[in-house]
Amino acid sequence: MKGSLLIGICLFAATALADDVVTEHHEIPYRGETELDVGIEFGLGHFELRGNRNDNFIMQAELQYSKELYKPEIEYKIVGDRGKLRLISHRDDDRSFWKHSKKSSGDIKNNHWRVAMTERIPGAYDIDLGLGKGSLDFTGIKVSDLNLECGLSDVSMEFSEKNQERIHSLVIQTGLGNVEAIGLSNTNMDRFDVECGLGSTKLRFDGDLTRDVRGKITVGLGSVTIQIPKEYAVQIEAESSFLSSLNFSGFREVDENVYRSRNWKDADKRIYMVIEIGLGSVDIDWID
Repeated sequence: MKGSLLIGICLFAATALADDVVTEHHEIPYRGETELDVGIEFGLGHFELRGNRNDNFIMQAELQYSKELYKPEIEYKIVGDRGKLRLISHRDDDRSFWKHSKKSSGDIKNNHWRVAMTERIPGAYDIDLGLGKGSLDFTGIKVSDLNLECGLSDVSMEFSEKNQERIHSLVIQTGLGNVEAIGLSNTNMDRFDVECGLGSTKLRFDGDLTRDVRGKITVGLGSVTIQIPKEYAVQIEAESSFLSSLNFSGFREVDENVYRSRNWKDADKRIYMVIEIGLGSVDIDWID
């Protein structure tokens, strides 16, 4: 039934793997929604996301977790024609991660979520990953907006095919972890905003760039590597200090702190970047 009522989530299996490890399988059936809002908060472990070609479901998931620390909470409701999904790893405050430091490696291994999202309808994704590993393959998923926050996680994000929806804003925030974003030109985005704190971020603009893209990259103490195909032109507005490092070749200065690639006049597609660096570094490389 449409409306703001909570939609029942089908839990069809729960299997105990060990005394403190449980695996659950969840399915959310498709009920005629035309859009989707997805909010994911994953505190600890390995999180995997991919597309699901089974049009009968909004989501199918296998969630393995340590019941001593993190138990999944899933809420789904339909408001109008829009589905709203919240998937959260709820921490037991009486058994916090920091009080179980001796079991931290085992807890990371035991908490493993595999989530397959619908490829049928477009969705806005807000994903917050804490400590561990993230593998996000958005290939085939219709993404209209994407906000990715990575604390201490090592995260790979990929668009290996053209996104069928237009992303208005793509945001990536890195704390102490490492993030690699592949196929950024396939995202079909208008603009991007990347913040790198103490970790490292790799941005690979391979794929099919359909129009000019604008974005901002802010670096604190971390490092950012940007890889750009040779057929795309690039303009950089750089703000840095004598303690920071900005390394690029194939550019010429056209104004104070403004640089353009040598293929600026000949290229059909262009990427405009504003880069702000504190004590970190940015390296720009050209790729075939």
